Amino acid sequence: MKKFAVSSVAGVIAAVTLSAGPAYALQSTTFAEDTEEAKPVVSVRVDDSDPDDGVCTGTAIDPHWVITARHCVDAAAKPGGSVRIGQGDQQQVYQVDRHEIAPRGDIALLHTEQEMALEQFAEVADEVPTGDVNIYGWSSDGSGGSTKLPSARAEIRGESPLALFDAPKALEVALKGGARIQPGDSGGAIFADGKVAAIMSAGLFEDPDNPTEEEMTSNAAVAVAPVADQFDWIRGVIGGTDATETGEASEQGDAAAEAPSEGSAGIWGTVGIGAGVVVLAAAGVWLLLRRRAA
Repeated sequence: MKKFAVSSVAGVIAAVTLSAGPAYALQSTTFAEDTEEAKPVVSVRVDDSDPDDGVCTGTAIDPHWVITARHCVDAAAKPGGSVRIGQGDQQQVYQVDRHEIAPRGDIALLHTEQEMALEQFAEVADEVPTGDVNIYGWSSDGSGGSTKLPSARAEIRGESPLALFDAPKALEVALKGGARIQPGDSGGAIFADGKVAAIMSAGLFEDPDNPTEEEMTSNAAVAVAPVADQFDWIRGVIGGTDATETGEASEQGDAAAEAPSEGSAGIWGTVGIGAGVVVLAAAGVWLLLRRRAA
């Protein structure tokens, strides 16, 4: 067993144990093609100043709504940005006009101005996943660039201490077949039984005091936030019936972010995103959120 360091845009650093995986580089040799599960996976710009190829990944769960990671949204100067759907030369871009923050956990929703032209949208799981899952990530640094969506099989190894934003639980997921997640994959969905079951939060890597050069840009394991805890909130926001849509969720989320949750390691750092600067209170950590150009 080897030690893994954990990095996130919230600046939480934790140590967990995980078996070492193969060292290839979402850098993956497997691509999603035009599968039903992969069609709703989108590339995300959370701010109008973000690069055109995106800074995070998300999943369309309704004609107007995309689920992604809260830490991606927290990096935005104001609600805005866009989502890009499709692959190859069949891609379309939709402007985002609103962000909604879950009451707890590394989960957020983006609202598009126009309905996304997708044949179907992903379902959200109401149970915490176990066993084998599928992972998709739109990092433009990945093997598919900005035109082909990499995919990978992965295995849930148990709970992770990286339960961000007062979440009751986080999970550790190890990628199979030598696949590795990278900055830009953050906010991507973990699919179990065809449903969005968790959201990617942070890369995990070996020895925090001596990370390898490869681990500075990609990781063989990832900490994820299960969506089951926020299932009712998600359905309420989409249906326009939940009180948190008017701002209560953001207030609760801000309060949760002021202090580490009981499930985290409780070591906090400082992160600056706007000018492409990232500072964390640990040596050799890497963010899944792509840094913006200065």
